[in-house]
Amino acid sequence: MDKYGKDMGYSLIELLIALLVSTILVLGVGGAYTSISGLSAVSQNLQNAQEVLRYSTQTFTRSLKQTPALPEVTASQLTISQTADTIACNGVVQIAAYTEVYSLNGNNLRCEIDLGGAGPQTILTGVEAIAFVLNNNLVSITVTPQAQAGEPAGIGPAAPLIIDVALSLIILQSALGS
Repeated sequence: MDKYGKDMGYSLIELLIALLVSTILVLGVGGAYTSISGLSAVSQNLQNAQEVLRYSTQTFTRSLKQTPALPEVTASQLTISQTADTIACNGVVQIAAYTEVYSLNGNNLRCEIDLGGAGPQTILTGVEAIAFVLNNNLVSITVTPQAQAGEPAGIGPAAPLIIDVALSLIILQSALGS
């Protein structure tokens, strides 16, 4: 016998307790990983929706505020006449008068400029739906970002958002009588 009065080693009870504690730790780490990966997916969905809405707002606001004529609006297409020396939907300053035609093709927002015959260009992806409404000198654009990673369509980050843009140049010209 040794000085403690028993043989060296672990008893079955000690091994079972160690196994229980390690199982709880592994389950805790697994649960934390699941939570973190879920939060990462939600963060990615929010980032996509914010980018779609930010770019849409910036592009439509610029085009609509600089137009000297009322745009032609259908539910799925927006046609804007522009003067020379203004920034087009592709980010290039055009040296001649031109027309921009915005439309949705699949999940791609496209813009066609009537100069050069390049055809419609995709300027933004990740758009589920877009609709245009003209009310006097206000254009309302309803943009619905595409749902991502198992997210339900039409709610949360993929919920539709309405962007209202006043036709500033037309309003100014009307106020000045020109």
